Amino acid sequence: MPRFQYEAITHSGQTVNSTLEAASKTELIAQLQQMGYWPTQVVEEGEALETKAKRFFSFGTRKIKSAEVEFFTYQLAALVNAHVALPRALEVTLEQISNPELHSVISQVKQDVEQGATFNVALEQHPKVFSDLYINMVKAGEAGGVLGEVLERLAEFAERQRVLKNQVVSALFYPAILFGLMVLSVTILMIFVIPKFTKMFEDLGGDLPAPTQVLIGISNVLASYWWIGLLAAGLIGVLIRNYLSTESGKTQFDKLKIHLPLIGQIFSTFAIVRFTRTMATLLENGVRMLPALQVVKDTIGNRFFSNIIAEAEKEVEQGSTLSRELEQRKDFPTLVTHMIAVGEESGEPVTMLSKLSEYYDMEIKKSLERVTSSIGPLVILIMGLLIGFIAVAMLLPIFEANKLIGQ
Repeated sequence: MPRFQYEAITHSGQTVNSTLEAASKTELIAQLQQMGYWPTQVVEEGEALETKAKRFFSFGTRKIKSAEVEFFTYQLAALVNAHVALPRALEVTLEQISNPELHSVISQVKQDVEQGATFNVALEQHPKVFSDLYINMVKAGEAGGVLGEVLERLAEFAERQRVLKNQVVSALFYPAILFGLMVLSVTILMIFVIPKFTKMFEDLGGDLPAPTQVLIGISNVLASYWWIGLLAAGLIGVLIRNYLSTESGKTQFDKLKIHLPLIGQIFSTFAIVRFTRTMATLLENGVRMLPALQVVKDTIGNRFFSNIIAEAEKEVEQGSTLSRELEQRKDFPTLVTHMIAVGEESGEPVTMLSKLSEYYDMEIKKSLERVTSSIGPLVILIMGLLIGFIAVAMLLPIFEANKLIGQ
């Protein structure tokens, strides 16, 4: 029998790397699941060595973009809806994939399906490519015999998420460019321009005006100790990165993001859109409330809100309602909790969640317009004040010298 090398996660969260013999990869996966393991990678020993060699000798390996997975899903949905058998549909989509990494993943998925694994189990072996949301919806689609429809909804969902994310990035891009130019301009003036005027000011004699003294002092510090500033910025950056790599740091950072002035509302609304849209999509495709909440808390994109949903999930499991638990925590807007409550009472939570996602989708667009119309002028105003202060501080000694000469 062939020998397989596998990587799996235990119930305690530890990663296990080992080898086992099995008749096929599907049989090994089933064996690992019986042992209480969650397999993340299963490769035949010969294939494992080949994969390591390819990784060692390959440079600039392309990452798998979400848009590429989205396009693959659209193609697969069209083929499955046309009643093409899944293995054949996967074979056809392989011909359209240009990314070698994604091609390798889908080839492995196709091989697993041909060996008897269900589609969702084959996808589970590639958690870095296919999210929990994707896998759970595929599982529900297979169970309900509507895989094609589910794949089409998944592709549409991914497209909406991508468009929304691009809108947020585009809206914040212009203010970020302005801010960067402001910092660069002031830094050049303070380090390279002001020192050239310092000697001229000293030659004029007399006491320099207070603004000029402050400006020269800051310029001297920056020109003499700029390397200390760079070291301090690097050290602070490393400390912040290390802190943000912890669970507590990620939660605090996500909480900070939603309380930022001007742009905090965008991050908050974006999380609410992902929550309502994902819940509606899962419930519409036959996933029950508790499994849906388990998926949503990992795909919402904000750990602060994820923790709230995780706490609500525990109470819902004990018999409470989702609307009641979210209302008690006061972090979700009242409109969200009231609409979910109406959906629970009417037996149509999918309709209410869909309406909420559409409403907050529009709110994000309005917020983005407000941000772009506010931050741009604000950054320009700050830049004008700083450069204005520098200009005044440089011209004051010259004006005073002219007065002395005139006397």
